[in-house]
Amino acid sequence: MILYLPVKQQLYQEDLGNYTSYGIAAWELPTMQHTPCIFIPDVTQDRKAAKHLSWQCTVGQLDPKQLEDVVEDFLP
Repeated sequence: MILYLPVKQQLYQEDLGNYTSYGIAAWELPTMQHTPCIFIPDVTQDRKAAKHLSWQCTVGQLDPKQLEDVVEDFLP
């Protein structure tokens, strides 16, 4: 089973300054090793959207290899 979770990040970009963003990480259960099997950083600044996307990926048991495509489709 794969568990997808939003990961809060404190980031900096010259044109934006400091900002909070959320990435999406995929963890393989039951092991949940020290590092996720995949992590896509800086997906959205919207916490609720990151939680919802993570939940949808978990419920649908998205293949971690497809996460990058799903995030690309998610972005406006």
